[in-house]
Formats: sequence, structure tokens, C-alpha cells
Amino acid sequence: MVRKPPAYWILLGLCLSLAPFRLAAKTSQSQTDNPAPSNLSPKQMQDERARVQMAEKRFDAAIQTYQDLLKADPKNASYMNMIGIAYLDLGKYDMAKKYFARASKADKKNSSAVNNLGMVYYHQKDFRRAIREYQRAVGIDPNQAGAHANLGFAYYNSNKFPEAAGEFQRALELDPAIFERNDRAGNTMQDRSVSNHGLFFFTMAKVYAQKRDAVHCAEYLRKSLDEGYKDVGTAATDPAFKDVVDDPVVQAVLTRVAPAEQKGTAARPGA
Repeated sequence: MVRKPPAYWILLGLCLSLAPFRLAAKTSQSQTDNPAPSNLSPKQMQDERARVQMAEKRFDAAIQTYQDLLKADPKNASYMNMIGIAYLDLGKYDMAKKYFARASKADKKNSSAVNNLGMVYYHQKDFRRAIREYQRAVGIDPNQAGAHANLGFAYYNSNKFPEAAGEFQRALELDPAIFERNDRAGNTMQDRSVSNHGLFFFTMAKVYAQKRDAVHCAEYLRKSLDEGYKDVGTAATDPAFKDVVDDPVVQAVLTRVAPAEQKGTAARPGA
């Protein structure tokens, strides 16, 4: 038997100690080259790709992906609706109208498509037609908070303030946080653009007052005041505010606009 030199045994031990790391690296490389198969079907993968493209605001790419999906499922109102949303986000109103109209015809219960058709008219400042479509959406689904809110904004921009307040009230009943979120609600688009922000914030303060929500009422009174609205002080005597006017958070705003001699004791309804 040939006697091995000490260096041989040292080298052999080193090779054996590195073997597990080599095996792990080889396994990892194999997994990278041959990833685990997805559990999603090709159609589901396309759906997911389209959602990602919409989220990343790559609307042209999303339109193409949804068009490919629509070829395989030509009566799918949801795909038509999403194509319309992409076109609306691109400012291509005529194309948006076309697809929202197609979606509403393909699925007569698709209130989102009708709401979104109203949104096109709202963007074009055709509030009369926007109101008509929003009313139609509410008729299809009375529990869609976004459509009620949109209808309220369209009424507001048409100077129909009592009607606007009523729709805002209904939207809050259905979704108390609807005006606190800035994102669109899924596939139902919303728009918060209004003229005369000061008056709008005062209107919202009144809506919250009638819900006896002093915190939000005060918040919108403060916003109205910051926008330079001159009649914020009328909340002190307006019956619509009677349930919250004594609350300290509301009084804190009203004392900013009350005459100097009334500061700290802002006039109350019926005083």
C-alpha cells in the first residue's frame, strides 16, 4: 500500500467539505433554468398581466392584452369595461364611450360600465348627460356607493346643491370611508373635481353634520375656510348643523370666523 503524503489528505478533506455547497449551487441553477410551472392557466396569466399593466399605467399595453382576451371571449363585458377605462385614462373619450356602451349592452346589469360612461361625460363637462348615466347606474345597482358619489358631484357642478347633498349622504351611508380614499373603487371610476372648492367643502361639512359626525364636519368647515369661503360662520345658526355645533372641534373652527365679541361663544341655532 502506497503511503499518501499529508498534503493529499488535507486536499481531500477540503474537497469533501465543499461538496454540499457545489450541490446546492447546482440545484439552485437548475431551478432558475427550469422554474416551477405556474398554477395559472394561460387565460389567467393574461388577466394578471393586464391588471399589472393597468396598475403600472401602461394603458396602451393593457388595451392590447384585453383586446387579445376579448378575441377569445367576445361577449365579456368586464374586458370591454377595462378597455374603456384604459382609453379614458389616455384621454381618448370617443373610444372610451364606445367600449363602455358595448359593455353595458353586453351585460345590462353591469352598473360599473354605465357609471364609467357617465364619467366620460363628466370629464367633458357635459353634466346633464353625466347625471343621466349616473342615475341609470344607480337604478341598476342602488347600493353602489361610487355611483351615488359621482351623481352627487355631477349635481353639484350643475348647481343642484340639495340633490348633491342627498347623494353624498347616501354614498356615506353605503361606504363611510368613500370620501377619505383617493383611489378608484375597483372598476368603478370616480372623479372628485369640482368648481368652487370652498362651497363644496361647506356642503360636505353640512352632510357630515346631518350624520352627527362632528370630527369630519369640522374638518370640512376648516377646509372651506382655508379656501376662502365667506359664509362658513353661517354654520353657527344653520339648523343643519344643530346636532354638532356645540361640539368643541366644530366650535374651534367657528370661533375663527365669529365676530370678536362673540369669540368663545359662537352663536348657536335658535340663540
